[in-house]
Amino acid sequence: MVRDFKARGVPIDCVGLQSHFGNPPANYQQNIAQFAALGVDVQITELDVGGGGSTQADAYRRVTQVCMAVARCTGITVWGITDKYSWRSGDTPLLFDGNYNKKPAYDAVLTALNGGTSTPPPSGGGAIKSVSSGRCLDVSGASQANGAQAQIWDCNGQANQQWTPTSSGELRVYGGKCLDVNNRGTADGSSVIIWDCNGQNNQQWRFNSDGSITAVGANKCLDIPNNTTANGTKLQIWSCSGGTNQRWTRT
Repeated sequence: MVRDFKARGVPIDCVGLQSHFGNPPANYQQNIAQFAALGVDVQITELDVGGGGSTQADAYRRVTQVCMAVARCTGITVWGITDKYSWRSGDTPLLFDGNYNKKPAYDAVLTALNGGTSTPPPSGGGAIKSVSSGRCLDVSGASQANGAQAQIWDCNGQANQQWTPTSSGELRVYGGKCLDVNNRGTADGSSVIIWDCNGQNNQQWRFNSDGSITAVGANKCLDIPNNTTANGTKLQIWSCSGGTNQRWTRT
């Protein structure tokens, strides 16, 4: 239809694609590129994606990357702000939950827009401090054994609280041990330990602009359970919520 109208001199400058998805179709980028080849801009309008967690986040990421890959894709409009007021609220399809907390999908879009990382990883070793508790990311008992638990503890400057980010996304301690999601877990509540660095994605972490640290393999956030602030509280991963128990600062 667009081809026919343009051939007859109808002034068409842009085509908008309503995009109410479960998952974007496999030929989504191809369709956008075909419209662009007709000499029109394309915008993704009314975007929302049903579901939640890592599956929803991945769908939002792919839609964002698709638009960025086609030069004439000039905009993405999300069809609402919070799940609470979405026309399909039962599908929780938006970037913010019913309490206006950022969802994993929000971080996925931000990461895609910034070319794979939300903020540049910090350089050099140092402590990583919890915003909610004021305590530091710590290896229990200053152990260097595989499987030693990550926890929070009063900041003390010792070697078991010195973390060095690498270009591959690792958080190294003691030189050769990495912060690790135990058994490559992806479920809420999976424990966080140290292990010999091995390059797998359960040892890759992403620093986000809101202060959260995302476990890349699970697309979930480094989390202090139940917003606890006590020394020795064991760390886990959990669906990103924007809470202060998932926010960290470098010192």
